[in-house]
Amino acid sequence: MNIPETAELIVPIAIRNVSIVTGMVEQSATIFGLDKEGAQNLGLAAEEVFNVLASAARPDEKIRIVVRQGGYYVEVACYFSRHAIPITALNITKIPDPDDESDIENLGIILAAKVVDRLQLVRSRQGEMALRFTIERRYPEQAIPSGIPPAGHYSVGEGGFEEIKQFASRVSGMYGANSPGFFRFPGKIVDMVKSREFGVLLALDGKGNVGGGMLWKWGGKMIDSFGPYIFTPQPGLVGEIVQGVLEKVGRKGAVCIVNRMPADDLLRNFFEELVESCPANRIRTTACHPPLYRQLEEDTGSVAYVHPEVEIFVKECYERLVLPRSVVATTHAGEFIEPHAAFGVQVDKKQNLAVISTIVAGIDAEEVLAGYVASLYDEGITRLEFEIDLGDETTPVLVPALHAVGFIPCYVLPWGGRGDILVFECQGPRGF
Repeated sequence: MNIPETAELIVPIAIRNVSIVTGMVEQSATIFGLDKEGAQNLGLAAEEVFNVLASAARPDEKIRIVVRQGGYYVEVACYFSRHAIPITALNITKIPDPDDESDIENLGIILAAKVVDRLQLVRSRQGEMALRFTIERRYPEQAIPSGIPPAGHYSVGEGGFEEIKQFASRVSGMYGANSPGFFRFPGKIVDMVKSREFGVLLALDGKGNVGGGMLWKWGGKMIDSFGPYIFTPQPGLVGEIVQGVLEKVGRKGAVCIVNRMPADDLLRNFFEELVESCPANRIRTTACHPPLYRQLEEDTGSVAYVHPEVEIFVKECYERLVLPRSVVATTHAGEFIEPHAAFGVQVDKKQNLAVISTIVAGIDAEEVLAGYVASLYDEGITRLEFEIDLGDETTPVLVPALHAVGFIPCYVLPWGGRGDILVFECQGPRGF
């Protein structure tokens, strides 16, 4: 039997429809491979979100719910009009005021964030709001292979599922905290590759042994990579793996490939550092993780909109990477700004990471951001990043608010969004 990859429901945002929504989400999640607990948690998150919308939406408002099977996860995406709820309700980590009735009503979105693995709120290309939440399938950890692979001649290839699982186990065992946490679950890596969202190349000896490998995630103009991870001291193996990956991803429309979590110094012979140094008036801190970058195709350039407080920093980044950019400094000149800011946050509990991005730039941005930082730290999430899309001319006004609550610019990620992404990292909530 062929199982569809998506299920969709469109209903009026009325409280009478909440059981229809939760039932559809739970049933779809079960069909798509989630266990009972995971399906129930997705249903609970959908219920909480729907209740918040139903308490504020106009009678004619509708919601479109899409449940998608991603191989190693199930995602629920809720699409609704931006006017369906107040902007302040979109701040999912806002600390509720018990004396404010509207805060209590909006608590449901905060509760939804607590029962899923990832939650992200963004504006869709059609102008709708898109609230996406994901629960990953549960995978067992496997025993880590002892010793190192035997000496021999290893050549680069895609490998089979068992070799992919061996690769993942060895990465987890030999690199530990210097590798993403998903390598602890070899079956998950197999499903990530099967989903076609990821690709992998391995060093194989033809006898079932894996001497290393590299994983990457397909994207738009930018590709994320992980590795290479090397388990055997064969000369030149790193170069063979990297070259094999570059041949695989080349001519696929991507402009660059990045590695945000380099395992060691080996990759620096083939990539450039995105963070070589901070501007002279800043001290580089341990919060700045130096990701790596390599151009795949000619970069024909773009416009980058920046606030004057980070203009020098951004220009230095472009000069170092020799990227053709027209940098436009922009400040508030009296034009209308929304009174309330709204931010999307993608929380990855396994990586102890929260990435915040802009939905609406508003006057109260500093206050809202301070609430985000305090709330996330209270939840035990201590790695906080903020991404400003330099291709969006409405976001530079947020820079003073970011500085005020403890964020500093760290590096520019070419083509990470509509344009380049300026990544800030938080030095801790105010008062720390």
